Amino acid sequence: MTISVDNDDSLPLRELHRLVGGPCGACDRPLMAREAVGSVALGFKDAPRCLPCLARGLAREAADLRADLVAYAQHRDCYARAWAAAERLDGPSPDWKPLAGFVEPKMNNSPLPPRDAPDPADVWDAGSLGCGELVLALRVRLNALPSRAVLKVTATDPAAPEDLPAWCRLTGHTLVRMEHPDYYIRRKD
Repeated sequence: MTISVDNDDSLPLRELHRLVGGPCGACDRPLMAREAVGSVALGFKDAPRCLPCLARGLAREAADLRADLVAYAQHRDCYARAWAAAERLDGPSPDWKPLAGFVEPKMNNSPLPPRDAPDPADVWDAGSLGCGELVLALRVRLNALPSRAVLKVTATDPAAPEDLPAWCRLTGHTLVRMEHPDYYIRRKD
């Protein structure tokens, strides 16, 4: 399937090309375009999931995760472009709110003041990774840690102050401290 978006070669669009119509990594159902973009946003580009499987794996309600994914895409240019392409491919849906006019929900991961930062179990310098590569590598690193362990991430990408808190909210991990470029993320149970 070919998607043309003015020669845009951002990670979310490249992965949309690759993943749409492919099988869900959990149930083998063909992925819709919006699900492909959502999988990339959540760091599952190498193991994409349909919305029900993503929600089940993250212990979230599908409707809430769906709304949060739309909000996440709306406020990140590369994801907004990929989401718009996905909406064109999938067509209108009563289940998915359109990208335009959607307001991002309030974040429920309030960072603690700097003096309350926990000792990290691991430290990772992500450098300038961003727009998909950062969350994919972050997911892998967090999964290697024990439950409730803290990872200190140094991320210099200018979008990190928005991307990392939103990603934590989507995945259920807790952002316990952020002071760009340093982020302390507690792995969920």
